[in-house]
Amino acid sequence: MIVIENLYKKFGEVTILNNINLHIKQGETVILKGVSGSGKTTLLSIMAGLDKPSSGKILIDAEPISKLPDAFASKLRAKKIGMIFQHFNLFEHLSVEENVMIPLVPSGLKQNVIREKVKNALDLANISHKKSMLASRLSGGEKQRTAIARALVANPNIILCDEPTANLDKENSLMFIEILKELHGQGKTIVVATHDPLFEYLSFENKVIPMVDGAICE
Repeated sequence: MIVIENLYKKFGEVTILNNINLHIKQGETVILKGVSGSGKTTLLSIMAGLDKPSSGKILIDAEPISKLPDAFASKLRAKKIGMIFQHFNLFEHLSVEENVMIPLVPSGLKQNVIREKVKNALDLANISHKKSMLASRLSGGEKQRTAIARALVANPNIILCDEPTANLDKENSLMFIEILKELHGQGKTIVVATHDPLFEYLSFENKVIPMVDGAICE
């Protein structure tokens, strides 16, 4: 599902990612574990096509994305990748339902189909009861569940999570992990970049990949 070979990322003379080689199979859950500055967020951004490597190869579902123009990378994300960000990245002036609907706007789907997809995503993330509330009025846990629903609304096969529990208390973090467990059971490919120790003891099959100074440590 995700193939990365001999990947480097540099900013000037500083090496951010150093010879990353990683194969992630369909349905796997992978935890990129490392402290801030270890390179895991940059690696996740490259997987999503939000950033480009300095050299090396990355394939998503057998499609090379490292040299895709931004417009084509955006289309690939819309079809295949759901992103869950540390700071949620919601539009504060829009409702929960409107935020979740955003990824489907360019799809050309009929309104009744869009509404059904949004409803399913809201139900899965357990945030349907807040669908009419403005994002600015939500708690941290509610914002995260809205972000989860938005990531799932297009039914992508790949879910990428960047420090998803960094702004949550333990109760909401555990709730997030339960949602990941359900997604894992559905056969989604999940990659989580985190330093949260809660991810060291997941109750479902996963692979932990430590990262230090931009490199994978076996």
